[in-house]
Amino acid sequence: MTQNRTLAAANLRPADLAGLKVLVVDDHSVTSRLIGDVLRAAGVGQVETASDGLRAREILKRWDPHIIFTDWNMPVMDGLELTRTIRRAAVVKDTVVPNPRVPIIMLTATRSARDVEIARRAGVNEFVIKPFTPASVISRIQLVLTRPREFIVSEVYIGPDRRRRTEISYSGVMRRAQDPAEVMDKLDRQSTRETIGVELEALRRVIASRGGMDRETLQMTYRVMQHTRHRARQVRDQLVEEVSQSLLDYADVMGGAEACDPAVLEIHFDAIRTLLAVPETNVKLATNVMRDLTVAVQKKIKVTKAA
Repeated sequence: MTQNRTLAAANLRPADLAGLKVLVVDDHSVTSRLIGDVLRAAGVGQVETASDGLRAREILKRWDPHIIFTDWNMPVMDGLELTRTIRRAAVVKDTVVPNPRVPIIMLTATRSARDVEIARRAGVNEFVIKPFTPASVISRIQLVLTRPREFIVSEVYIGPDRRRRTEISYSGVMRRAQDPAEVMDKLDRQSTRETIGVELEALRRVIASRGGMDRETLQMTYRVMQHTRHRARQVRDQLVEEVSQSLLDYADVMGGAEACDPAVLEIHFDAIRTLLAVPETNVKLATNVMRDLTVAVQKKIKVTKAA
């Protein structure tokens, strides 16, 4: 069976997200703000935040969100207990909880098999692993909106159906093993290039919404470039891989993402965007893009070191 595994932003238009109300629960204000900025940049219409589960319940009294993102570890009431109180309202009336079936996405720094099982038993729908990228946040919204799970109410479990055959971790197309190699390569390359373009655009919108680069977006940019390099390497898109590697090398030379010049990151973004927009057969243009990129980066490094 063919199954859609394309990046969420390629499927969900801003108009699809404009009416969404999303509650973000995290005691770390920087993380909470960053997730909110990612959601707004993706087109989500309303975002509310809370610093722990009890404050989240206070918001639920007056506000009925369509989706909840919650951190696992929080003081006062953590994400697991918040999830349990929401799901419990399906069998024991709770005037605080307007919708016991609301999709809940767990934010966590680890995802062991044991952690997954614990969270699933509590009634969590999906997971976002920290540190995250725009694509990882948006893709979870896609899952709960386009592939809703049946809600189960039983004596031993309350929550979304825990059975799932596949996890969406790859953003390319599903292929049949008997397809010719050249056809599979063409489909993969096209889909992967579209995915790269979507994630870079999402990143640019987040940066713009925050008024420019800061510590968090610099670190996020580094992670996105790691993913871009990996995707490009998988489908043998050598030039996009080289640009991604160039940015990662630059960050390493500078001593980390936080020391990077935002202008240099923009140069790399523009180079990838240009390469994705032109036919791969246009070797002359691609060569010029790579040459200009190399010259610009080396110049910036020399200026920085001289200063």
